[in-house]
Amino acid sequence: MSTTYMNRLLKDIQARVGKIKGKRKTIAVAFFDLSGSTPMKLEKGHTPATRTMLFHNLICREIATKYNGSFVKELGDGVLITFDDPVSACRAAVDIKTASHRTGKFVTKAGLTFGAVEEIRTGSIKDILGTTVDRCARIQSLALPDQILIDSSLRDAASSFLQDDSNIRVGPSNKVLLRGIGPTVLYELSPKETRFAPFIAAPIIFYEEGRLSIDEKVAFMQTAKREVIELGIGLRTFTKYFTNRKPAEFKDHVVGLMQQGVTFRCMLLDPDAKAANQYARDLNSKDYIKDIRRSIGELKKLQKEFRSLNLKGVFEIYLYEHFPYFHAVCVDPETKAGHITVSHYLYGLSRADAPVFQFYKAMNKEMFVKYWHSIKGLLEESKLI
Repeated sequence: MSTTYMNRLLKDIQARVGKIKGKRKTIAVAFFDLSGSTPMKLEKGHTPATRTMLFHNLICREIATKYNGSFVKELGDGVLITFDDPVSACRAAVDIKTASHRTGKFVTKAGLTFGAVEEIRTGSIKDILGTTVDRCARIQSLALPDQILIDSSLRDAASSFLQDDSNIRVGPSNKVLLRGIGPTVLYELSPKETRFAPFIAAPIIFYEEGRLSIDEKVAFMQTAKREVIELGIGLRTFTKYFTNRKPAEFKDHVVGLMQQGVTFRCMLLDPDAKAANQYARDLNSKDYIKDIRRSIGELKKLQKEFRSLNLKGVFEIYLYEHFPYFHAVCVDPETKAGHITVSHYLYGLSRADAPVFQFYKAMNKEMFVKYWHSIKGLLEESKLI
């Protein structure tokens, strides 16, 4: 290619781009992607896989059209669609998931958000640009097969509809770190008749500011099916969530899980252990041993109360002697859906201010196994009271 031709080409394209005028709109944006398309091509061949892709994309287009959605473009084995209002986006996404179940021919995964975009046209080609589109793509990348994820912007915009519609369920909040976007709260959207996925395919999530809020803690525990393990030294904050906060904020959620058969295991450092005295000296706190004993007393009262309710799950208290080096909340560690939050004890820093990281067994199995091995070892050597 000659230099003259290259210069003329670049100048021409620059002039054409300069004439493009975008139209700013606030809309719902949705990415739908066919799951497992690459293995499908290898197993079934290119032609059958291509037909499945076309079937998936046409289903998405037709259902979106029913809700006044606008098809933007195909992206390989997926489609980008916009909706003028968030309610239509939610309804369309749920219908697409329902269609995939009824046909049994494809599995989709979707990410949806709500925000400002720049709508442009280059000749007959329509496209949308902006951080909202980028955010939507990042959300979709965290969805598991057969999972619809929405962020807080879409959920808030459609909140009244989502609360009133008995055919759509919204899962608990999940705080994730979207690459290039930052901290984002995600929710799973699902038809009433289907279950939520056990987790979101998120990488390690960091809470640099420290301890999770009470709402974040509840959301983290809410997916438990078998057990929740709370490992700490004095469990002072955990205990105060029961005694000093309104029942609806924390206690009722624990009772609800226990009604479903979930076991709660509370692990504290034995106040008579040498490690407890050493930790109290490091904190320069003469009252810390008393605080541990106070927590044990309050937890025993809760244990007695829960027993009187004849719940399916049990509330257990364990005392261990070895310093744990980290605080943890572990949910269903023996299952594929196991997940954990970890916060290390850092000398000279309050545990509440120590960074927290959260991860899932399915995404970080090797690291999960190491932490669970440590917790399990402490649990096996602990005294049940």
